[in-house]
Amino acid sequence: MAAAWSLSRYPDKFEVDVIEPSLVCGGVACTFRHGEGQVPVNYGVQGGSPPSHQNTIELMRVFGLKVAHTRLDVSFGKGENNWKNYDAKPLQERLRKETRSFGRVLKWIYRLEFMTIFMPIEWVLKVCRFSDDFRYRMVYPLVALFFGTGNQTPQVSAGVIARVFLDKSLAIFDYDPDYLLNQTPTNIAFDDLASFYEKMKKSIEANKHCCFHLGQQVKSMDRTGGKVRLTVEASPQVWRAGSDQLGGQYPIKAGGERCSPEHAAAEAKSVSMAWAEAGLAEGQEKVMEYDEVIMCCPANVSRKLLGKGAGFWERWVLSSVKYFYDLTITHTDTEYMQRHNDVDDKAIYFIKTYDQQPDSLEMGFELTAYQPQLKPLREAGQRIYQTIYLDKDRSELWTANDLDSSKVIDRAWWSAFSHTYKHFRWVVPWVWTIQGYKHTWYAGSWLLFNTHDIAISSGLAVAHRLGAPYPFGENKLAAATFDTVLGAGHLRWRRKSAS
Repeated sequence: MAAAWSLSRYPDKFEVDVIEPSLVCGGVACTFRHGEGQVPVNYGVQGGSPPSHQNTIELMRVFGLKVAHTRLDVSFGKGENNWKNYDAKPLQERLRKETRSFGRVLKWIYRLEFMTIFMPIEWVLKVCRFSDDFRYRMVYPLVALFFGTGNQTPQVSAGVIARVFLDKSLAIFDYDPDYLLNQTPTNIAFDDLASFYEKMKKSIEANKHCCFHLGQQVKSMDRTGGKVRLTVEASPQVWRAGSDQLGGQYPIKAGGERCSPEHAAAEAKSVSMAWAEAGLAEGQEKVMEYDEVIMCCPANVSRKLLGKGAGFWERWVLSSVKYFYDLTITHTDTEYMQRHNDVDDKAIYFIKTYDQQPDSLEMGFELTAYQPQLKPLREAGQRIYQTIYLDKDRSELWTANDLDSSKVIDRAWWSAFSHTYKHFRWVVPWVWTIQGYKHTWYAGSWLLFNTHDIAISSGLAVAHRLGAPYPFGENKLAAATFDTVLGAGHLRWRRKSAS
């Protein structure tokens, strides 16, 4: 969407088509309506730190939207292993000496980033002889909070972790030498994301040089003859949240309205109507030809679509991005949250460590304390939570069946890549080699870090390369993120006047 919007600013230069499998734009930045009041609930992207989301803030400002501010209070673990960023706990006192040592190690990791970016944090912690408690109860849960890494937390790049503390454009927390974390930073929270992307869509369509093809997906590509031909078909009826939802099969029953057969039937009917408007039916195909194509999809999807036509570097880079399926359940089961987390009516983030396998984690949020549009529900005594079960291949650890099924509002599968050291060894340094090859460009957070702002910047970067100059050069933090994406993903540098 960012690429389409940026290109659409120059209707004399570009004719733009957007092919979107869903019936709404935004990909994983998605929203559903809840309750009698049809309150919007964002169930994909929530928000983030202000310094690292300036392009998102600027883009929302273009369409008259503002972000809200919220506190980032986090509760890690439970019982004797519980610790918080706003209230010193016995675990933090007991591990204070190691916390001080880790602070010194982080500074060396940051200084030697040209090497440590390729090292897993687990290896560094073991070499420096940190205890299991410090690794499993403090460092790994904190890394999960930062990256949501599909339970690959021990393999996250040490250099990236150091940046999250020491790079002011990325830092969420200041490092506390005694307690690891000892502050409540201010985060931003996004309002109704579906409405935001609908405003973008209408604005882009208004110039008459952009067309949206909703409810449709690309089946294959042909890049011979100096053009790109896409074979397009109707998308699966279960498609939402950026994926085919593994066929709409979930490992937990649910009693919420959105989980009912009637809701599924209504969704399927909407998809069928979109197919009819596009002149498609299930099983039908059409071919669309373009001068340039931007692949704003997961790397593994791009690799599949390229098929045998992929070049050497495309095969190498796209196949090196590793994805994991996570399950998100939105629910109102306060008793579940209290059984599995330390809930004190202040924390809005919860990180649970599985005792039987302490390198694996479960994440949770209280959405009614986070999202601005839901706070009136909280004031009325209602609570809505979201629990994320990481890595389908480790689902035997999940406690999803402990949820009261009658309190489950929604279930959604996500395909997420991990920030392991291998990503920064085999993917990030080489993405530039595939940009523009056979008129094909790549955008998405997988080019660097899994944040909404990186995804937006990657779209703006491709548009910039094609001739639509970067629009937010006056915002130094936004421009710094964009320049990082342009440099890493394209091996290009922006002229400061080109904005």
